[in-house]
Amino acid sequence: MASHRQIEANRLNAQKSTGPRSPEGKSRSSMNALKSGIDANSQVIRGELFTDLEALKTEYYGRFHPTTPETRMLVDALIDAEWLLRRFRAVETHLWEHGAKNSLPPISTIVLGQAFIVNCGEFARLQRRVDSAHRNYRNALHELERLQAEQIQAEEAQAEEAQAEEARHPDPEPAAASPRNQSGRPSNGFVPQTAPKGPIGDPPAQPPSLVNSKRDVSS
Repeated sequence: MASHRQIEANRLNAQKSTGPRSPEGKSRSSMNALKSGIDANSQVIRGELFTDLEALKTEYYGRFHPTTPETRMLVDALIDAEWLLRRFRAVETHLWEHGAKNSLPPISTIVLGQAFIVNCGEFARLQRRVDSAHRNYRNALHELERLQAEQIQAEEAQAEEAQAEEARHPDPEPAAASPRNQSGRPSNGFVPQTAPKGPIGDPPAQPPSLVNSKRDVSS
């Protein structure tokens, strides 16, 4: 189990990671989505730009940073839903133009009404596709937010458990080194007794008997 310090270090490192910034880095990063389901070669049709889909994937992956297969799949669902909604908006424009193709500009309200009547069934089917894409987007976003919230709670619970484990079993502190005996005395407290020394150059004291005998001789 990772310690509390390791978890905190991982969080700090994750906050420092903001994704690629250079165009080359963003291009390589955007290819990660291809590994998890979205194939740009099959998603882009004539009239659409491959770079637009790549930019869309880079935005979503930079926003949500999926780290599990489930969250990657949900991010791909968001990308797919928005890409379809963009396509459906273009289709709606084409339907209006198709219904009014025999009219001369400027197109009047009557001409737009005629265009709607001509393509009424197509508009209805298109609206059902738009509504379905919106539902898929909302469901994927709700599920993605739920999974990421659970992941954050699990990481916080793991960090608290690791912190509690460290509190129950703290690391043993190293024994403090005994201070050195600066006085030079033995550690047992015994101090040897030494005879006091007289001043340097003084003659040794003579016994009293010798002093008295010298006085007798001189007298």
